[in-house]
Amino acid sequence: MFTIASSCSLFQRDLLAYGLSCVASNKKESCVVVDFSMPDPDSFWSVYGTGIKYIEDILPVLSGVNPKILKEYLSPIGLRSVLGFRDTKLKDSDIERILYLITALKESFKYIFVVLPDEISANLLRIVQQSKCVLFPYTADAISVKNVTFILKEYSCEVYETNFAALKLDAGYGFNSYNILRESKILKYSIEAEFNHRIQEQILSPQFSYKDKSNRYVLALNKTLSIFDNLQRVRINGLSSSKYYQNENAYGELRDDIHKSLVEEMKEYVDENDSNKLKQLAKSKISEILSKRNLVLPIDISDRLYKELCNDVAGLGVLEDFIEDSSVTEIMVNGHKNIYIERNGKIIMTGISFPDEERLKAVIDRIVSKVGRHIDESSPIVDARLKDGSRVNAVIKPVSLDGSAVTIRKFLKNKLSVESLVSAGSLNESMLEFLKTVVLLKRNVIISGGTGTGKTTLLNVVSSFIPKEERLVTIEDSAELQLQQKHVVRLESRPKSTEGTGEINIRRLVVNALRMRPDRIIVGECRSGEALDMIQAMSTGHEGSLTTLHANSPYDAISRLTTMALMSGMALPEKSIVSQIASAINIIVQLARYTDGSRKISSISAINKTNDERLYEIKPVFQFDLKSFNDGVQKGEFNFTGYIPDFIRNAFQKGINVNTGIFK
Repeated sequence: MFTIASSCSLFQRDLLAYGLSCVASNKKESCVVVDFSMPDPDSFWSVYGTGIKYIEDILPVLSGVNPKILKEYLSPIGLRSVLGFRDTKLKDSDIERILYLITALKESFKYIFVVLPDEISANLLRIVQQSKCVLFPYTADAISVKNVTFILKEYSCEVYETNFAALKLDAGYGFNSYNILRESKILKYSIEAEFNHRIQEQILSPQFSYKDKSNRYVLALNKTLSIFDNLQRVRINGLSSSKYYQNENAYGELRDDIHKSLVEEMKEYVDENDSNKLKQLAKSKISEILSKRNLVLPIDISDRLYKELCNDVAGLGVLEDFIEDSSVTEIMVNGHKNIYIERNGKIIMTGISFPDEERLKAVIDRIVSKVGRHIDESSPIVDARLKDGSRVNAVIKPVSLDGSAVTIRKFLKNKLSVESLVSAGSLNESMLEFLKTVVLLKRNVIISGGTGTGKTTLLNVVSSFIPKEERLVTIEDSAELQLQQKHVVRLESRPKSTEGTGEINIRRLVVNALRMRPDRIIVGECRSGEALDMIQAMSTGHEGSLTTLHANSPYDAISRLTTMALMSGMALPEKSIVSQIASAINIIVQLARYTDGSRKISSISAINKTNDERLYEIKPVFQFDLKSFNDGVQKGEFNFTGYIPDFIRNAFQKGINVNTGIFK
């Protein structure tokens, strides 16, 4: 961008801008004149001729306009365009939008010749900071020299990445009477041009040609452009003054614009699944896009742009930081504008948002496609998982009325140890020893609790007590179990394809697991008819199996199991199903999440089959007794009820050693 300072008359500045644009056009280079001087009765806009466009007409629609379309609008014919204010002053304008306009022009035109107004303002200095070169035209008379000296003093108070040049115009005041370059410390270049009344009359003549290289004025303009072409933006005092993109609106418009180009560039890599490789490719493409547009950004803005755009096209967009944050356990997206997280058991509004619904939908598509699933209007609900095992549920329109909803239950990268659960107050040592005994004695365990109470986490910990020599088969909707044993077969359900075929549900996997010679079957969660198959498996030689389900108490857990078994479609009486449950299930571990965000085992209960009409009884072994609620923390203690299940008494009576030390 070439800026013409207000160091001479407006008439002279307009003639210079018009002359430079003519020289550039003769070189077959596209250019635009942007005249920020205030139009008034004395304006010399007639110098430019017809085809002038107004800034006020462009700014309201600028953010949605492609730079190519902008160029066609400004110069439908020829290479030269003229743009200026209709009735606005630069000092009163929205400078961020003006600077965005300049950025858009830089993408469309090789040369931008800016005519500055006489009044120096903060907005004017922002324009100067964006310039590659500021030209100070002056004549050798005292008034003109004084103007240059004053303006140079104002400009030199700022820090720029800008070159400053002087153009001495011979207007008949003594061509060699004053050399302003010698007096200034920041003027680096000086050009001289004949500009007397005879030359001015020639310039205004319709027959004048800027192709006449024998003309001293035309030669000076060509030299000026040549110097400009070879200039690099320079730093003064080693500092940068690029503050434009610190503004969130300006940065957002830049990010969205670069994003559109990046998406086009990345289309050929749509089948690439390696996110790290995709991010490296995206980073390379971003560099190419910025280079083509001659955009030099401050380091902090550049780092932010690279990070956000790479995450957009190869990661999870604005969710990436929350995925990396180990203190965040759950991420909840309610439409593109509202993102909540759970930290330390508390739900927090983040204040972060996706730029638009399309960007959020793209992230959802990327997640589900990597696990062979799809989501669209005909199938608007999907369960999936991330590469690290985090569980994902996504719902889009028309089911989700206020935009796409995404819930991510994060996978713990650092496996929780039994000790960490004790130190966190989720259970005590005696409860831990009891659960270890139950697992080693191959009793069947149900882990019950509401949403987010830590059922899967506890299942992972409890499964660590299973001897390493046993063969395990795990069955899940979305694989997230972290078993420590080596001999594990992991099975995952599959939904219907887009053609409505190929579904493999949990129930089918449970039935198939029985044919795989498992020592134990672990079902991530019972939700439907597979409960009956799981109960029957537990009753027929696959003791020591584990599963989870949603229920708020041990009695609710039995009721839920009964209901799910009835959903299997088998014509069995309810009493028969309850009897099978009482025979198959030995222990129910009930979890709860309290109002302070803590998760605890609220009870561990044993199920005993009876001969009366109830068919079973539930006997608490341990339970958490809430005592008080102080300073936002719920306080209580774990108590042993004194009840010892018969299977443990029998084991000790037979001398079976499980090395737990419990009840000894």
